[in-house]
Amino acid sequence: MDKKDKKKKNDWDPGIVVAPMNGDELPKYRRLAYLNRAKRPPKEERKKSDLTKKERRAIMRAGFLSMLPLLLITLAAFGVVALLLVLWLK
Repeated sequence: MDKKDKKKKNDWDPGIVVAPMNGDELPKYRRLAYLNRAKRPPKEERKKSDLTKKERRAIMRAGFLSMLPLLLITLAAFGVVALLLVLWLK
């Protein structure tokens, strides 16, 4: 094999880099997430949680219950807007 065979490229590939994708082009808030992602250990090396199934379900339930008032307020606001639209267009 000679050098010509090793460097053979397709006709459509000039070999130049138009936009390097190393994370520098991202906004600051996305760059932090992008850079932290590389530091995380692989999934196989991550430590298993010591929470029981019951504790995990209690945490999930508490999280959903804390979001419930905001969901109800949002649905009520959409209902009020829909009611106003019906009355206005009547």
